[in-house]
Amino acid sequence: MNKRAWIIPILIVAVNALAILIRWNSLPEMLPAHFDLQGNAAGSMPRNTLLFYPLISAIVCGIAHAVSCRVSKPGLRKGLVILTSGIGLVILSSTMVTLTSGTTPLFMLAEPVILLAAIVAFVICLVKGRKK
Repeated sequence: MNKRAWIIPILIVAVNALAILIRWNSLPEMLPAHFDLQGNAAGSMPRNTLLFYPLISAIVCGIAHAVSCRVSKPGLRKGLVILTSGIGLVILSSTMVTLTSGTTPLFMLAEPVILLAAIVAFVICLVKGRKK
């Protein structure tokens, strides 16, 4: 697996940061957070906390890339790209929910579904890589 595969997780981090930057001036100092099953805000957070979302995503991406550079198993490297992309999408989804000040119960299912799909794909890559 070549380094171009890491374009997807890097783009997810960039989109996350860009979405925050575009909306930054129009955001209130306190943002709704922790939505209940009806989509109502059950808590709040300072606007500056939102800056940690792309930062955490970038750190996860960097650690996964560093690990993938040190392993020789293509299945593990491919799995790390997929898992990192999934984690980045979950963080991006949280950003979008916060930026739009709400969500619906169906959309709230997106985050665990994305994460579960990424974990399953990661395990599949490990199993397939082990068979080779």
